[in-house]
Amino acid sequence: MKKYSAISSLCLGIFVILFFMMVNDVSFGSLGRIAIISMFLFPLLGVIVGLKAKNNVGKWIIIILNLLAFITIASLLLLGFGMSEA
Repeated sequence: MKKYSAISSLCLGIFVILFFMMVNDVSFGSLGRIAIISMFLFPLLGVIVGLKAKNNVGKWIIIILNLLAFITIASLLLLGFGMSEA
């Protein structure tokens, strides 16, 4: 069951790498839309896979971190499209 925790951590790590690349103005070129969609989906995948992990404290830490990543990118997307200012 440790493989589920590792996969969930990997999803969080990929999100963090993509997020820092976005913050530091790295050009994704024509793959920008795919990068943003993957930044939205990796934390969700991390939560789903994390729920299958062995029931311990690490499982819940990984799930909470993935949820925070999802909420962060969702709020940034809402701000980017101007929906939360209305």
